[in-house]
Amino acid sequence: MATITIRDIPEDIHAALKVMAADAHKGGRRSVEGLARTLLVNATRRRGPGLGTQLAAIGRQFQASLAAAGESMGDEEIDALFRRPGERNEPATFE
Repeated sequence: MATITIRDIPEDIHAALKVMAADAHKGGRRSVEGLARTLLVNATRRRGPGLGTQLAAIGRQFQASLAAAGESMGDEEIDALFRRPGERNEPATFE
């Protein structure tokens, strides 16, 4: 496993971590390092599907609802639902 060193943590933050570590295991004591490791792991783990996956699922549900009602819409018609009056529909550029 990799190792990191974190420098210049403010004293009040370090003290708060000590208190949190002591409270983390009632009756036992946890190290500040162990607590920091857990906090970093939990903060960086993905919690559920990403935004793109969620949006794709919404689109599938929408299309399924239309199909169940005997309706259908193409991409142009769906885009028109979200277009403001007078707005041109152009793809985004990432340059």
